[in-house]
Amino acid sequence: MNKKLIAASLTVVLGAGYALNTFAQARPDAPVTQKVMITVGESGKDVLTFEPKEVTVNSGKVEFTLVNKGQNNHNVSIKLKDKEVRLARAEAGKSTTSEPVELAAGTYDIYCAFTSGGNHKERGMAGKLIVK
Repeated sequence: MNKKLIAASLTVVLGAGYALNTFAQARPDAPVTQKVMITVGESGKDVLTFEPKEVTVNSGKVEFTLVNKGQNNHNVSIKLKDKEVRLARAEAGKSTTSEPVELAAGTYDIYCAFTSGGNHKERGMAGKLIVK
């Protein structure tokens, strides 16, 4: 009889734990980290690429993945008020993902801040991030 009671109690406890876990995962108000992928590289002798040129996200946490298809190191940086924040740096031919950054509504410049071989931002490695 004790075995039946233990089995029934265990079933109730496990079922309750599963239900609570499912409810916690399904909460619509739980914050979501948005993901943005930026692809960079070189296209010819003097052309640097940065795609997409414009990205729109909602305010909140945003994580950036930088895919570097080029032969040089690049990064993705963002201009926040008075400071530049370097989000992710990828070596040639590699990818990396930033830690999530909290962003308020507004329009931000995103770009490669490297200056080796000339200013990458001025040479086309730039875009806009629109946060609603």
